[in-house]
Amino acid sequence: MEKNLELRVSELEKMLFLSKNVLSFDEASKFLNLSKS
Repeated sequence: MEKNLELRVSELEKMLFLSKNVLSFDEASKFLNLSKS
């Protein structure tokens, strides 16, 4: 069940990011799991 919930959350995050045309630098770094340096 826990894994299923994680999958659903990640899918929702993807949908949210894809629905926005432009990501801020902050959002992009979070989405790509990159540090800001």
